Amino acid sequence: MKLHPILFLIFSLSSSTAQTLQLAPPQTPQSRIFASPGLKIAFDFRLQDAEIRYTTDGSEPTENDKIFTTPIAINDLVAIVKAKSFKPRFLPSETTTVQVLPYQSCQIDSINMTPTPKKHMANGWKTLTDKRLGDSNFKQNWLGFDSTIINLAVDFSKKQRLSHIAIGFLRQQKSWIFLPAAIEVYDAKGKLLTSQHFPDEAKELPNSAEIISLDLSKHRYKSLKIKLIALPTLPEWHSGASNSGWLFLDEVMVW
Repeated sequence: MKLHPILFLIFSLSSSTAQTLQLAPPQTPQSRIFASPGLKIAFDFRLQDAEIRYTTDGSEPTENDKIFTTPIAINDLVAIVKAKSFKPRFLPSETTTVQVLPYQSCQIDSINMTPTPKKHMANGWKTLTDKRLGDSNFKQNWLGFDSTIINLAVDFSKKQRLSHIAIGFLRQQKSWIFLPAAIEVYDAKGKLLTSQHFPDEAKELPNSAEIISLDLSKHRYKSLKIKLIALPTLPEWHSGASNSGWLFLDEVMVW
């Protein structure tokens, strides 16, 4: 069967357009959730012939990974679940990420903050240990700092055997809130235990609440010192370029 030239052109344009359209990412109720017995994670994306594929090891989903059909049971204390939407002749979606956090982290006796927040104070240092995760409203359940360097002195009632530390951060670039430039963790004597530096946010990125985890040398600690280094100035592409931004925290967990 020979197509009329005009019909052939319409068909070709339609096919080409579909191949350049990107699917929307799967939807899920929460991007961060505490581990609990029987925890299951669900995703939703409703489009005929589309599939959601996922991983539970933190890797990016591909067309060869498992297809999501029923809520995913999570048995690990800490996990990163990632999902993408796929459909023939369409570009795969961006990744939807769910971070599973340890609910039974070690008990923190107190956290001394230098400097202390002056505007976004929430419930003081207890905001960092109350097991209440902040959402997109940065005026609730978040501590906001407008300093370039923030020091947190974390004390335990007794020595704890630890191997991990995790901190919750908020990114809302339009509100001048960025992730840190670096995190450094020291022991009580000032010895550097671990550090992580992060690449510059060279473009506008979606709002997100993220947990950043670092490994510690497994040892018994009575206290830890955390140094958070914020961006010295906002990047050139930002409307507030050359001004300082904000660093927002909501949880400190150790286990």
